[in-house]
Amino acid sequence: MKIELISSIKNAEYFCKDNFSDNSPFLRYSFFKLLEDSKCTNENSGWIPQHFIFKEDNEIVAFVPNFKKLNSNGEYIFDHMFENAYYQIGSNYFPKYLSGIPFTPVTRLKFIYSKNSVDQDKIIGLILKVVKEQNISSFHANFIDYKTSKKLEEYKFLKRIGIQYHWVNNSFSDFNDFLNSMKSRKKKAIIKERRFLKDHGVSFLTKEGDKVDERDIKNLYSCYLNTIEKKWSRPYLNFDFFKGLISAKNEKKILLISAYKNERLLGCSVHFVGNEILYGRYWGCTENVPYLHFELCYYQAIEYAIKNKLKKVEAGAQGEHKISRGYLPNLTYSNHWFNNEVLSKPIQDFLTKENKKTVEVADYLSKFSPFSENGN
Repeated sequence: MKIELISSIKNAEYFCKDNFSDNSPFLRYSFFKLLEDSKCTNENSGWIPQHFIFKEDNEIVAFVPNFKKLNSNGEYIFDHMFENAYYQIGSNYFPKYLSGIPFTPVTRLKFIYSKNSVDQDKIIGLILKVVKEQNISSFHANFIDYKTSKKLEEYKFLKRIGIQYHWVNNSFSDFNDFLNSMKSRKKKAIIKERRFLKDHGVSFLTKEGDKVDERDIKNLYSCYLNTIEKKWSRPYLNFDFFKGLISAKNEKKILLISAYKNERLLGCSVHFVGNEILYGRYWGCTENVPYLHFELCYYQAIEYAIKNKLKKVEAGAQGEHKISRGYLPNLTYSNHWFNNEVLSKPIQDFLTKENKKTVEVADYLSKFSPFSENGN
């Protein structure tokens, strides 16, 4: 088996179209190609495509998505302490390698994508050989499932645990059925929030698939930029990316929810529809309206998931405020391999303590679940 680095997913188009797929709509050839075509993943953004392909008899047998990172933007695994540790000993942390989905904190079920069974040990060994030969500081696999995380630990990848907040569909018949599963006080709070918007004349329009047009995308992008600017942040995604979402290859995976008052746009949220999960990704507003964020990003998503019999809603990274709205703590996993023997041990000690604390925090937060068997 031979390993090669490719600078564009287009260089493995036919293999990836057939074999690059996972539980989410983000792990698709069309999504990674859109990021490239819209220039969201390039040297300027610090996300340079450097995907690993593996060949036998001159044919691609496996693919591992990978990026050469020049910064830590858009990763949702905050590693500034690693960068600082390298700086303290006079070493460069960048460039580093990262296997993950750009700007998207979604767990994937696979690390290696292949048509048939392949030698995982050999593939991981070949990747680390390249990392060493190219003197790359580190290799990171972000948002992978628990099973893959355990496998990577065998190769001295250090595990890091995080927390996200997910809503689970317990076979609810409708939104009221969901509300009736909650403690009385939490139920009343959600009803109050939703009633406030209704009483103030706010209405919602849901579009999906090919019903979403370029005007909708312009509205979404305008709201997205407005909210990014309010946070003193920078947009990772541009208009060409959002426009590309409504192409024929992506249209069935898009859910757009817009809020209006007297035909005046107040805000938008866009979600991606997976096989079993609805992924909330981007949102924005034109003006500050109480509870609008909760409605656009959480409640409308729950209604859609129930109606379409989806198992879960994942509403992005962070946010303890999601708990009272039915989104409970879930552990996430990432693994990190450092090409520096001096730093590996102290980083491992740090992560061991951090992971223990993270699990304790998740257990503690779970005690604040808004759900009750009797609704009291």
